[in-house]
Amino acid sequence: MTLFWLLAAGMVAVALLFVLPPLLAPEAAGRRGGSPQAQASLAVLREQLAQLQADHASGRLAPDHYAQARTEIERRALREGCAAPDRLDTRPAPLWALAVALGLGAISVGLYAALGNPAALTPADADPHASPSASAGHDPGDPMAERLAGLIQHLQAHPDDTEGWTTLAHTYATLGDFAGGAATWARMGARAPQDPGVLADWADLLATAADGDFSGEPDRLIGRLLALAPDDVKGLALAGTSAFFRGDFHGAIDAWERLLPLVDPDGPVHEQVQASLAQARRAAEGAATDGGAADRAAADRAAAGAEGPAFPPGARASGGRGRQD
Repeated sequence: MTLFWLLAAGMVAVALLFVLPPLLAPEAAGRRGGSPQAQASLAVLREQLAQLQADHASGRLAPDHYAQARTEIERRALREGCAAPDRLDTRPAPLWALAVALGLGAISVGLYAALGNPAALTPADADPHASPSASAGHDPGDPMAERLAGLIQHLQAHPDDTEGWTTLAHTYATLGDFAGGAATWARMGARAPQDPGVLADWADLLATAADGDFSGEPDRLIGRLLALAPDDVKGLALAGTSAFFRGDFHGAIDAWERLLPLVDPDGPVHEQVQASLAQARRAAEGAATDGGAADRAAADRAAAGAEGPAFPPGARASGGRGRQD
């Protein structure tokens, strides 16, 4: 918004540079010395007077003729100098002109405030009670978009509804609006920096948006999460997946071995962890026998989606917090 107003003020200033100088400038040379026609006549009379003086000095002109001719030239010069100007000065008084020019700028701003859309100048995240992606372009006729709009209105009225913000972040992810989801998780992370659930889902969404790339912020969030909750189910799943994708198969094995006893042995997550462990162990054995070529190949296949752990970004034990019994 600040940039917009600076640009608008600059444009008004440029416009005033074209408007004010003609209004405030001193009188033109024609007003001070007569019209161009009078100036030309006076120049001719000056030349005639100079010629007359030269003739008198050389003796070619008698004194009485010189005096008579000089009087005539002076009379004509006086008549030309006192002639009325060829046009009237219709410029307004300087203070009035300045007031009008500045008033036009103020009126322009007022008209924009009344008829324009000043709210569009304010970023959505500048309002702590607004959704970070409230202005995202979702189809207003879509039922999901309508529910999203209703949730946003609810959160504007109840900004401390943590469950509502969590639902909003997951809704953005479902709609594929990763920017909106990331902004929502960032807002929640600022309000609850030591909440393992927020850190896990935040890292998960960032990695999903980056096509499974955990480098940078996702890995930092996972590190913070496991420092706070070493046995967090989703945190360990994320850590193992991140290690696998970057070719650190032993790191993946370590994370998933810690994860395995924390999940329900009869549930589907337990089977996923076992499958991921088996895959990581095969990749680690292959890397040990061929000097790392298998390590790089497995990581490349995982990154390409042809082969990977059982917990791809966005689909890893999403509800797990702590031990699952």
